[in-house]
Amino acid sequence: MYYQAESELGLNFLKTLPAAHNESLVFSPVSIALVLALVHTGALGNSKKQIENSLLNKANCNNCQFVNHFSNVYKNLQKGINGVEVNIANRLYLKRGSTAKRMFLSAISLNYGSEARALDFRTSDAMQKINGYVKSSTKGKIERIITCQDSIRSANGLLINAMSFKGGWEDGFPQLPGKQLFHKNEREGVLMGMLADNSIRGYSSDDVFQVLTLKYVDPRFQLSIFLPKRRNGLNDALKKLDNRRFENLLDNVKPTLVNTELPKFSVNYRLSLKNSLKAIGITEMFSDFADLSGIADKAKLSEGIHKSSIQLSESGTGTGCTFQDSPAASPGIGAGATPNGASTSIGCGATVAKTIRVLPIVRTGNPFQFKADHPFLFALTYLNHSIYMGVYRG
Repeated sequence: MYYQAESELGLNFLKTLPAAHNESLVFSPVSIALVLALVHTGALGNSKKQIENSLLNKANCNNCQFVNHFSNVYKNLQKGINGVEVNIANRLYLKRGSTAKRMFLSAISLNYGSEARALDFRTSDAMQKINGYVKSSTKGKIERIITCQDSIRSANGLLINAMSFKGGWEDGFPQLPGKQLFHKNEREGVLMGMLADNSIRGYSSDDVFQVLTLKYVDPRFQLSIFLPKRRNGLNDALKKLDNRRFENLLDNVKPTLVNTELPKFSVNYRLSLKNSLKAIGITEMFSDFADLSGIADKAKLSEGIHKSSIQLSESGTGTGCTFQDSPAASPGIGAGATPNGASTSIGCGATVAKTIRVLPIVRTGNPFQFKADHPFLFALTYLNHSIYMGVYRG
């Protein structure tokens, strides 16, 4: 039940991003959910209820169930096997002189491996301390979360969350010379290196999408490509992609002989969370009406910045994403912005399933053709939890 609400959160969040209609982007629904779960620990009243309703789509759930669910997500994500690696960093920085409440500190340490520290944001080494923590926690995959353009001097508190992913494909792709044409839209194309082979891959389809799933060496992880059947039809297809269609396409994936052509790509994206969270029902968290007194007396959040990146290659997928609470909206937010704290390492592959099942191979006289030469949606999942979601437009 909860994982369905999480995928719906990701799809709803995607639809709040104007850039999704014309730019490549990536974000982490799980990373955003974990940051909100941490805030939920110290939120009270309607501020707390809004987070619950948005994360779990108003599913009936008491506080203990909510905490247990997201605590388990956090802990299980870090138990990768066969070289698949997920690193998560959670820390709350309070303005020097503020004191986090003992019960809050105990809860976030137990449930999310997090802590709160006092920091003088006016000092020159404040940024270095925060960035050093993130770099250490993600084993160097994310070097910076705060940059010179991010003013933290007037911050009352910073909520830092970073997550990185690295994984190799269960079945990699051969290295191929040359480039193929990728159609960005009706008028523009670009030559790109491609991942291509003819092999057994996870495949499903309906009247709107073809779906290709790529398994990682840790079979709990999977990357799924949702390719519109109409070449310039991604925007219309996304309007039709509700959670039911999303889940049905993944549930119907079967091992199939597929002739695959998929671009090697890298996407870096940075966005403001404030407006998107308001659009999905979290209207109080960044307002003067927020009750975050369970964190500290007079605790306030002003803005949120989310940063993500993903890279696909012949051998696998590397990703990194970061979230920070900021005292003010930061300039330069949007597609095309530099990674600013998100770095990638090469890895890849993934498979999503509630349980690992042995499925019959669908054999036909000719392989299915999956030619991703036009914009598509992608989702990296862990046991049906949406780790990363985004669109690629070339």
